[in-house]
Amino acid sequence: MHVCRGTLRLLHLIAHIFKGLFLSYTKLHGTQSHALTEAQHKIILNWLHRSAEIIGIDIQVVGEQARPPTFVVANHISWLDILIIASVLPVSFLSKVEIRDWPLIGTLADKAGTLFIHRGSKNGAAEAINLMQTKLNAGHSVASFPEAKTTDGTAVHVFHPRLFAAAIETQAFVQPVALRYPHENGVNPLVPYLEPNIIKHAFRIMSTKRTVAEVTLCMPIECKDHTRKQVAQAARDAIANIVEVEAKVKK
Repeated sequence: MHVCRGTLRLLHLIAHIFKGLFLSYTKLHGTQSHALTEAQHKIILNWLHRSAEIIGIDIQVVGEQARPPTFVVANHISWLDILIIASVLPVSFLSKVEIRDWPLIGTLADKAGTLFIHRGSKNGAAEAINLMQTKLNAGHSVASFPEAKTTDGTAVHVFHPRLFAAAIETQAFVQPVALRYPHENGVNPLVPYLEPNIIKHAFRIMSTKRTVAEVTLCMPIECKDHTRKQVAQAARDAIANIVEVEAKVKK
């Protein structure tokens, strides 16, 4: 880890965030999240991809993107996962509504089409499904992490099936995405976000010379005539076949 490298990257990232705010108010201003154009999605993808480059992330993509609208689901290892997936695929993530009030980040997330929900509330799941259906019916893709927690990256936990109802109701395809942060010892030990201090965690990653992120776009899954549980299991297995097999090979 190199503190000077991390500091320089942090300063560069701050400048890039302000560039993102400028783009948000000039190119994305006044646009509803379900009405983002292809050109606007491209602006968001490019800005996020550059953000990953500044942090020091080398993104390697395998497979092909499914045609929107799709429900993109992935295994969850780090806060980096959101940045990486959103810099590869034109998707909107589900997020707790409190993030919308965060300085700078909340504005960027809002302009990028994030779907804010009252997580943990009595009607939180129903609210999420309704927002997802609106987005999918408008022809746009939505992304989520069905494990609902971060892991150490060596195994894929059970996928909670409830949100898959949105894909089934709208007859959208589900595209599983397998995320890996390879390292000579298996999973890059710096990446899993298993601690409460995100600033400290982020600075450690920015201080590292290079962090590789492998993104495997698995074959889309058709939801027709399948239950939420069946689709969730199929998506989980597709990702596990990549993540867990690679982990065993490294061992």
